[in-house]
Amino acid sequence: MKSNLALRIISALILAPLVLGAIFFGDPAYNLLIAVMGSAMAWEWEHMITGKISAVAVIMASTATMIAFVGATVPPLALAIIAVAALLVYVKSGKKLLLSFGVFYIGIPMMSLIYIGYTNMEYSFEMVLWLMFVVWATDIGGYVFGKSLGGPKLLPKISPKKTWSGLLGGMLFACVVSYFFVLAMRHFEVYLSMPFFVGSSAVLAVISQMGDLFESRIKRYLNIKDSSNLIPGHGGIFDRVDGLLFAAPVVALFLLFSN
Repeated sequence: MKSNLALRIISALILAPLVLGAIFFGDPAYNLLIAVMGSAMAWEWEHMITGKISAVAVIMASTATMIAFVGATVPPLALAIIAVAALLVYVKSGKKLLLSFGVFYIGIPMMSLIYIGYTNMEYSFEMVLWLMFVVWATDIGGYVFGKSLGGPKLLPKISPKKTWSGLLGGMLFACVVSYFFVLAMRHFEVYLSMPFFVGSSAVLAVISQMGDLFESRIKRYLNIKDSSNLIPGHGGIFDRVDGLLFAAPVVALFLLFSN
């Protein structure tokens, strides 16, 4: 247990600066981050379902890469690419719906992350940072509170380790992190609404947990523990970004309808 925790911490200390650096530097580092993340998940998705890698993973990885570099400027084109790729995967895989669903499961969040980062909103850079911090805080808070307090299980048939205390702890920690995030931004003369960002973080924490539970349900259906072993101590990319896959589209939709 201790060695696994140490691996988790070391992996996080290596990956977090890379992610934050890509967000900070923006184009093309941010686009490349999205492309690499989407391509890795494409590999994991086919391997999770079929136990092998074929042209299907190549189609999905190529789709994620194209979305990473065209999704910001031409969102309708990105949606068209996702739809066509899903059809290609469906045909190429012998009409396997779950494999085809993976194109949307990966593509829509990747497109959302690109949209958030490049939307014409004044605070697009801060929105990406806030989203990442909220998802990370939800994971950390859920883990710490769930392990420390235990208690009634959230959805034991889907994820036996998830507890109500973990969910509430994740929400609380997300709110605390958002509070300090807004304070930190004010030091850089970026004035964000404290009530909005703190209140929204609680909602986003619940949505992030839904993403976590959804991936857990898929893994239980496929009878696997982790999506892969790409990240020591953490499992695969899916295992680390499952909450983000649900949270990012919600933030993107909010920005779309609020502009």
